[in-house]
Amino acid sequence: MADPEVPFDGGSHSAAVRVGRAVRRVGRPWSPATLDLLRHLEGVGFTGAPRALGFDDRGREVLTFVDGESADHLPDDRWISRDDALVHLGALLRAYHDAAATFPWIGREWQVPTREPVETVCHNDLSPGNVVVREGVPVAFIDWESAAPGPRAWDLGYAAWYWVPFSSRTAGPATSIAEKARRYCLLLDGYGIDADVEILRTGIERMRQYLDHLRRLVADGSEWEVRMARRGQLDDMARDIAWVEEHAVELTTS
Repeated sequence: MADPEVPFDGGSHSAAVRVGRAVRRVGRPWSPATLDLLRHLEGVGFTGAPRALGFDDRGREVLTFVDGESADHLPDDRWISRDDALVHLGALLRAYHDAAATFPWIGREWQVPTREPVETVCHNDLSPGNVVVREGVPVAFIDWESAAPGPRAWDLGYAAWYWVPFSSRTAGPATSIAEKARRYCLLLDGYGIDADVEILRTGIERMRQYLDHLRRLVADGSEWEVRMARRGQLDDMARDIAWVEEHAVELTTS
């Protein structure tokens, strides 16, 4: 008997399902570039990503299933309270960026526009839901459809936004500006660089772009994003962007 298709929780666009030890996702025009990137990562020895298995008879991407759980499924936001999670995330992101820097990206179709200066291929969506953890620390990145060439700071700023996290309404221990600044340093220490306010400002720019993207989807009637807007999540994001911009220097000074 064939393994059943089990849908994943999450967004409405990829229609991802698990079938045994594989994941199948709707094929898109950028799928060939994404799968070739994953094959490249496997070839250079990066282990923190699923393996590309090609396409099924319905044209869906087929990837290996990565054991673990997404960080946003940890109880009580445990990924916020653990310093070692930040250090591991920074190191994993550095290893990925170094591995992807040699990928031949020119002439391929990507979902997200290429951003200059191109230093590597960015994952572009390193929120906790797209990071697999084991025993509380990050071990792999999933959901690669937004990958595209760009600067390393584009991923670093976005990851810092969600993982420090840079939010005026953080629950748990990371509430004060001083604590956020300390955690930001931990992430960049794991990556192997010093704290930099420009990376945070890049994160602000990335979040503005993301908010604009969500608003366009709302205007187009996309069900998932319409529900987000009705819950006030887009308004919350706009307030967070303004708050982080106001406190950018304080947030990057430990």
